[in-house]
Amino acid sequence: MYNFFNISFYFSLGLFLLISGFVQASENNNFISFSLGQFDINDSKDSAEYRVEYLSGDISSISPSNLSLKPFYGIMVNGDDGMYVYSGLRKDINVRDNIFITPSFAIGYYDQESSKDLGYDLEFRSQLELSYQFESMNRIALSLNHISNASLGEENPGVESMVISFIRVF
Repeated sequence: MYNFFNISFYFSLGLFLLISGFVQASENNNFISFSLGQFDINDSKDSAEYRVEYLSGDISSISPSNLSLKPFYGIMVNGDDGMYVYSGLRKDINVRDNIFITPSFAIGYYDQESSKDLGYDLEFRSQLELSYQFESMNRIALSLNHISNASLGEENPGVESMVISFIRVF
């Protein structure tokens, strides 16, 4: 029987392979992203979510040449004092004019405090973002993500979040 980690791993792998054939964004800008949304949208113990991310414009040295993945680093804090510090890889896909789809995958440390117990300190995040880029190169985006411990802990409840992001080029 497949557990959620297997399904999500194969879905993420397939998505990255699928997108490798799309047109890449021509600009290699660095961005800073400020996000606000809801943590744990599928449960009754939801709270506000705040995020800051640095999105590098450089292609990661560990990225396969045909994928051109770019690194990002971030911190998320929720309304129940939970905190997630993470780093990962992303891919901007210019699908139409100023519209981008950006899948990403990250690994990080989760500090629960009085927030939802995710079952382990090491957590993985997969995310899909849809953004619009203005002439100034700044973007506005809507993102949906899933964080889980990939069954490393005895329990793996996972959590989904939805945020709106204001992404500033620099």
